[in-house]
Amino acid sequence: MTEDQLKGMLKKFDTNGDGKISRRELRVGLRNLGLRFSFLKARSALRHADVNGDGFINDEEINELAKYVSKWDNSSLFRIDVWFDRILWRCTDLQVEAPMTEDQLKGMLKKFDTNGDGKISRRELRVGLRNLGLRFSFLRARSALRYADVNGDGFINDEEINELAKYVSKWGISIS
Repeated sequence: MTEDQLKGMLKKFDTNGDGKISRRELRVGLRNLGLRFSFLKARSALRHADVNGDGFINDEEINELAKYVSKWDNSSLFRIDVWFDRILWRCTDLQVEAPMTEDQLKGMLKKFDTNGDGKISRRELRVGLRNLGLRFSFLRARSALRYADVNGDGFINDEEINELAKYVSKWGISIS
């Protein structure tokens, strides 16, 4: 995720539209990302990024917030990447109209490989699809694996990721 994408995502936390992110809005936004201890992380992030001390993050301070958030551990950043990818995937949720390139889609799918063995198992695919907010992730994972697993080993490897991307693009992902 680029810094501009991260800033754009953080600006979406301003749910009341006043141009400032309160600690409550930050906490709710982080919790919606699936981050643990969102209360503590929101308090810590606000302390770090609130340069003028008014208790809010304004447009000038969003850069500090983005820098602070980008230093979090990899599991937190993975969740943020997944959440951002979910925005792109489900464009209607936050009215984001940015189609993914084919490479971005493949990159998002490769993130499903949580154990780092270079292959996506059915379980990893199911969990990844569920984290994106897709319904019936068990059935979708099973059908996607059947379609994309060319060599029949029960996993999606780097050579088969193209087939997986082609298959999941049928689910309404707009690719530019």
